[in-house]
Amino acid sequence: MNKKIILLFLVIALPALIFLFLKAFGNNEFTIPVYYEQGLGDSLATPCLDRSLEQYVVENPGLPLGSFKIVHFERMDGPVLKTRLEELERLQDVFYDNPDIKLLTHLNGASIKQQDISDYDKRIQFLDQFWKINEMDSSTWADLKYCGVAMSSLDNRVVLVDELNRIRGYYNILEREETDRLILELRILNSKR
Repeated sequence: MNKKIILLFLVIALPALIFLFLKAFGNNEFTIPVYYEQGLGDSLATPCLDRSLEQYVVENPGLPLGSFKIVHFERMDGPVLKTRLEELERLQDVFYDNPDIKLLTHLNGASIKQQDISDYDKRIQFLDQFWKINEMDSSTWADLKYCGVAMSSLDNRVVLVDELNRIRGYYNILEREETDRLILELRILNSKR
């Protein structure tokens, strides 16, 4: 009989006690990495990037300090654009009422115009207070993408830039899991403000 009581305790009570102990004394902390804390070094082949060994900070008038920025670059229309815009709309649905978070879509005006994007407005609602769409000339667009947020020419990811203009993450939003990760990490960063 004693063996049954001990076995019952181990199976039921011990996990419950461990759970209660962790709940009371545990600290559930997530840290979101800050990219390029030791500078960019030779990680990218773009010659315009600052190669100092200090924390890399995006210095571009298109990305002002003070709010979290989800930065999206687009260079052509097509089915991939539609998928990306739908995933960005998910971000908008979650964060549209938060004044500390902005979504910035930068279009390469040489290959896609802002009016091309507005054709998607029938399915996707662009809320101007949250989602800014900016058409740029090719050189300004390339400068911001390659020299500002440190992306490669083959990179089509979305970049999360914090309120101090430090890069906090790159996300391939063509994958739903990556959009979910961006939402989670942005919630964590915003809760620590």
